[in-house]
Amino acid sequence: MAGVRLEGITKVFGNTTAVAKTDLEIKDGEFLILVGPSGCGKSTTLRMIAGLETPTEGEIYIGDRKVTNLEPKDRDIAMVFQNYALYPHMKVFDNMAFGLRLRKIARKEIEARVKEAAEILGIAHLLDRYPKQLSGGQRQRVALGRAIVRHPQVFLMDEPLSNLDAKLRVQMRAELIKLHKRLETTIIYVTHDQTEAMTMGTRIVVMKDGLIQQVGTPKEIYNNPGNLFVAGFIGSPPMNFLKGVIEQQNGKVQFKAQGFTLNLPITNMAVPVGKEVVLGIRPESLAVVNGEDKGAYIPCEVEVVENIGSETIIHARIPSKEEAVIKASGFEKTPKMGSTIKAKASQGNMHLFDAQSGSCLIAFSIVA
Repeated sequence: MAGVRLEGITKVFGNTTAVAKTDLEIKDGEFLILVGPSGCGKSTTLRMIAGLETPTEGEIYIGDRKVTNLEPKDRDIAMVFQNYALYPHMKVFDNMAFGLRLRKIARKEIEARVKEAAEILGIAHLLDRYPKQLSGGQRQRVALGRAIVRHPQVFLMDEPLSNLDAKLRVQMRAELIKLHKRLETTIIYVTHDQTEAMTMGTRIVVMKDGLIQQVGTPKEIYNNPGNLFVAGFIGSPPMNFLKGVIEQQNGKVQFKAQGFTLNLPITNMAVPVGKEVVLGIRPESLAVVNGEDKGAYIPCEVEVVENIGSETIIHARIPSKEEAVIKASGFEKTPKMGSTIKAKASQGNMHLFDAQSGSCLIAFSIVA
């Protein structure tokens, strides 16, 4: 096992900077997730670690070894691809053993490693089958097994679950978590799916346009996003963003927007009066209140109501025509499309973001 360290790595293709100057340290035994939209540079970063791309600048270390200019085969890594990359003419056993045979590993050692990995992944009964005789989930397990038998210092995984159906993705996420706990090996995992990032990673690296936006645990990223992009990317449904200005009235700090005013539980004046800000509220932090509630609320016109079993997701418009999404449970009466409701911040955190830079100015707990 080994950690990975990136020192000032960049990757430029022609006039396009795919990865800007990046410093990152992945700890030994960590399950690190690189997450972001398509084209953000996450796969390019992974390919540079693997040796499939050469950095334009910077250095890459695996453990104490500088591997920047080493061939992939000399880096002691194993990569799992999105498309499985299995040899169709080889049985499962031979697919898993292929890399070991190239390395001239003894036959008995190969058999032992393949059988051990097959037992771990629950595919021991499939070793005599061909890839075409397997389901998508079984093929993915074979691809994982081929990586496991290598006993690498680092696993690199590039969107390995994206070709699976929704139910199987959930199952395979759980399997990967258990696999990491059992092997205790460093895993660097690329995905555009923030649900995968939140459920599997010990730490998450959120990327956009070749730049790292924030690094932290799933809880840190969710509760304390560093900027508007991270706040909007992490979370399903995404965070609500409401534009307004900060005012002070009778000693109270207020957020004033078109059609409503909210008192903010801020004791210090960390945000200057008159400053344009964006108020961020998670959908699950909003609640629908009845007509008798006299507290501060946000008037909303209901556009779409999604009933998802135990949850109801309400898509609405506030007076400024911005969208507000409310995620609630246990509704006795579902609001009708076109009706007007009152939404009130009831739990969790609020965030104020700078309207120009998008950086988070302050986060605070909601006092209902």
